[in-house]
Amino acid sequence: MIKILKQQVLVSKKILPLFLLLLTVSLAVRCYRPKALTIFLDDQARDVLVAAQIIKEGKIPFIGPMASIGSLYLGPLFYWVITPFLWLANFSPVGPILLMAVLGWLANVVLFFLLAKYLNLRSAFIGAFLYALSPVVVNNTRFIWNPNPVPLFTLLFLWFFLLFWEKSRSWDLFWAGIALGVLIQLHYVAGVLFLVALIGYLVWAAKNKKKDWNKLLKPAGFLLFGIVLPLVPFILFEIKNHLINTRAGWQFVFGAGPSQARLLSPAKALEDLLTRLTDEALVVGWGLAYFLVSLLAFLTLFVKRAFFRVKRLVAWSSFIFLFSLIAAVIIIKGQVHLHYIGLLLPIFFIIIAGADYFWQRVKVLGLINLLAVLLILFSFTKSNQKLLFKQNDNQQINRAQDVAAYIGQKSEDKEIFVTSLSGSPYAYTYRYYLYLDGFKTDSLQPSSVFAVCEGGDCGDPEGHALWEIAQFGILKTVSSEQVGYGVWVYQLKSADDI
Repeated sequence: MIKILKQQVLVSKKILPLFLLLLTVSLAVRCYRPKALTIFLDDQARDVLVAAQIIKEGKIPFIGPMASIGSLYLGPLFYWVITPFLWLANFSPVGPILLMAVLGWLANVVLFFLLAKYLNLRSAFIGAFLYALSPVVVNNTRFIWNPNPVPLFTLLFLWFFLLFWEKSRSWDLFWAGIALGVLIQLHYVAGVLFLVALIGYLVWAAKNKKKDWNKLLKPAGFLLFGIVLPLVPFILFEIKNHLINTRAGWQFVFGAGPSQARLLSPAKALEDLLTRLTDEALVVGWGLAYFLVSLLAFLTLFVKRAFFRVKRLVAWSSFIFLFSLIAAVIIIKGQVHLHYIGLLLPIFFIIIAGADYFWQRVKVLGLINLLAVLLILFSFTKSNQKLLFKQNDNQQINRAQDVAAYIGQKSEDKEIFVTSLSGSPYAYTYRYYLYLDGFKTDSLQPSSVFAVCEGGDCGDPEGHALWEIAQFGILKTVSSEQVGYGVWVYQLKSADDI
C-alpha cells in the first residue's frame, strides 16, 4: 500500500486531492451523527451489555452471539473488540458505533489500494467512490453488529491470498488465515472462503509439484496456524462443551427436517438474491442489467492475453463471488438476507471497477461507462441525503435511556424483571442502561415486573401469554404511563403483594 501511495498518489497534484476527497467523504458519511441516527435495538444492546459486563465484572465470554442461521453461536472476538471502545466512550454505544464506522472506512481504503495495484487509478477511484457512497454499504457501517466488519476482512483475505499466489510466501497465507479466523467469528457464511483458501492452496501445490514436500506443506501449516490463532477461545469452548456448535453446524448443512424446507428453488433463489443485491447496492432501476454486463466484461479480462497482470484478481474475485452466491442459496434453504453475504459487497465493486478497466480500451465504451457511474453516484447522493439529512432522528439510544430512567424511578429496589410486549421479549435496550445503574433486570423474585410496549396496541399485560410475564403467575397492573417516543411502560406486581 505504501508503495502505491508513494508511486501513484503522492506524485500527482491532481490525484492527491481526489484521494483525500475519497477518504474524507467515505469517513464523513459513516460518522455523521451516530447517536441520533444509529440503529440501537436488541442485538446492539445485547452486545454492549456483554461488553459492559466484561468491564464491570470481569466476565470474559468464550462464546459470541447467536448466528442468524441455525442454532449456532459465533466466536467471542466481536465482544472482545468492542469492549475497549465502550470503555473509552464511558459506556456510551457511540464508542463501538464509531469503531464500526472506522472499520468500514478502512475497508474502503484497502479496496482502493487493491484496485490501484491490479487495475489503474481511474478504475480504483470508480470502485472506491461507489463503495464509499453505496447506501447499503454506508448503512452497514453505522451501527453495532457482528456482520458489519466482514467486508474489511474479506478484502484483507483477498489481498494476502493474491500476494501468496504472486510470491509464494508462506507468511502471506498466515495473514490470509488470520482474516479467515476473524471472519468465521463474524458470520458463518464467510466459511465459504475456507473452501476458497483450500482450493487455492491445492491449485498452487499442483502448479508447484516439482518442489519438495517441505516447501509444499509449509504454506498449509502457516494458513492453518493463522486460522486457529483467533479461534483459540472458541475452540476451547467447543472442547469443553462436547463440540456443541460443530455438531449443530453439521446438522444445519447436511441435516434435513421440516424447519429446513426450501422456500425457493436454487435457481429462483439465486435470481432473487442477485436482484436484491444489485437493487440495494446500486439503487438504480437498471442496476441488475448494468452489473451483469460488468460481470461479463470483468470475466473477459481473464480471457484476453492483454490483461495478463490482472488475471489472478479476476479469477479469484469471480470465483469467490459466484461460488459464494451459489453456496448461500444451496445451503441456506430459507430466506437469504443480504447481510449473510456481506463478504460479497467489496467483490461486487471490484467487478464493476474491473469492467471499467476493460472498457477503457475503447474510448466510447469508457465514456459511456463513466457516464453510467456518474448517474449511479448521483443516485447514491440522493439516497444518502435522505438517510443522513432528511430522515427524522430515530433517537433509539435516547429512548432506551429515558425509558430505563423511568423504570429506575418507579422501582422499589434493584431486583426487577423487564420485558417487552413488542419485538424481542428480552428488552436488552432498556436492560443495558438499567444494568449500568446497578439493577438486576431478570430477577426471578422481582419487586415489580415492567412490560414495555413500543408504539402500538400491545394488549392488556395482565395474564399475557408471554412467558416472561406468565412465569410469575397472577400479576396486576399498578401503573401504566406513556414515557415518550411512543413507548408505554406497565408496572405489574404479584396479586399477593397488592
